[in-house]
Amino acid sequence: MLANAVSHMVTYVQDRYPSTFPSKEQTKAVNDYLRSVHADGNGSMSERNCEHRRIASQNITIASIRVLDSRQLDRLQNVLDHIAYDKEYYMPEKGCGMHR
Repeated sequence: MLANAVSHMVTYVQDRYPSTFPSKEQTKAVNDYLRSVHADGNGSMSERNCEHRRIASQNITIASIRVLDSRQLDRLQNVLDHIAYDKEYYMPEKGCGMHR
């Protein structure tokens, strides 16, 4: 699970023109890892559980140290912090949103 989350997020951070948000698949890989290490606690998004998720997400950043430079690592942890507090932090699917 950790390797899958690292792979997805390294791909996102190393993209030459990265989007503002990770894809739904990339966010799902992180959430799957966090769930696998029981960082979700009882499943609620309480402040305590969010902090556990944030701390557990640092393992993804640590596992990426050999691949990413310091700027990319900072960006990675910033995105992971957002995912820790919002399980649905990803780029909206095409076709969603307001239409004229």
